[in-house]
Amino acid sequence: MKLNVKYFYDDFENIIIEKENKEYKFIIKKQEATVIANDYDNIEEIVEFVRRLRPHIYKFHSPNNTYYQEFDIVYSFKLPIKIIQPSKFFIDKNIVDEIGDTINEENMYFPVQIINDEYVLLDGHTLLYSLNQNYVKMVNVYISDYKEYIPDFVYIAKENNIKSIDKLDLVNHDDYNKYWNEFLKQFNIIND
Repeated sequence: MKLNVKYFYDDFENIIIEKENKEYKFIIKKQEATVIANDYDNIEEIVEFVRRLRPHIYKFHSPNNTYYQEFDIVYSFKLPIKIIQPSKFFIDKNIVDEIGDTINEENMYFPVQIINDEYVLLDGHTLLYSLNQNYVKMVNVYISDYKEYIPDFVYIAKENNIKSIDKLDLVNHDDYNKYWNEFLKQFNIIND
């Protein structure tokens, strides 16, 4: 689902969306989001968009519970970072530098899947790398579906001796975009 918005902000503790001159703020605490808005009409479309970004959030409510929506709980658990197998090979150094030590791992939930008896990271490589650099040992994860090409990505990562998040190569922003887009084209994930 693509949501046509005027403004979007996400720092994993707050998501702010402005659409049609209405602002929606989601204050995230673990698997729950408090929704602050001037108008809760048509909020379902915005909530659906946020759920696609953060599928681990299952409860949405206004501060006074006049708006309340709950979904099936997404079970999560903690894993040591060092046992999570990446499905990427390099990350954007500029983004790692921007993140620094500003993120709170308690609000971070990473999608994984068990492939060949390993927990494979499906998304969030840069954030997980940053947490690892900041000496975080355990992170919240949840089991998620994965695209058919992910096992191939894992195979290529292992062929390049990338068996843990700290082994990812850091490349500058322009090179990251160039290399990653070329790689995705090889797998017909994106077109020219």
